[in-house]
Amino acid sequence: MIRLAVVLLAAASPAATQVAPLSFEPGKALPLAPGQWSYIPTAGGSLASFGSAVTLRCDRTTRTVTITRPSSGVATGPLTFATSSLIRTLPLGGRLLANDPLLDAIAFSRGRFLMSDGAGPILAIPAWPEAARSIEDCRN
Repeated sequence: MIRLAVVLLAAASPAATQVAPLSFEPGKALPLAPGQWSYIPTAGGSLASFGSAVTLRCDRTTRTVTITRPSSGVATGPLTFATSSLIRTLPLGGRLLANDPLLDAIAFSRGRFLMSDGAGPILAIPAWPEAARSIEDCRN
């Protein structure tokens, strides 16, 4: 009886409102993660960050964009993204060539993209121009 109560309480927790498996359409019901995008040009490219939730780092020398989730602390696993046009999981490290289709999907997703590291909550990140600007820095 106690185990059943624990299961029911866990099902009613905020974590239970996560979308599993990660999918864009049901994920539209998730609230946007709190925070703001920022864009910083750097000597070797640029950095676009949404608070401490996600960072896109452009390295012009290698023409790569590295996507990380700094707020998750210790790297727990691959990052999975759901956009309005595709769903994809990146291996640990999240380094992509600048012309990778996932980057366009993130930049042009309808209003948001979803991100999960498999350990924390699924985040709904607004698709604002700062991410697209950093991606374009690596393409030009």
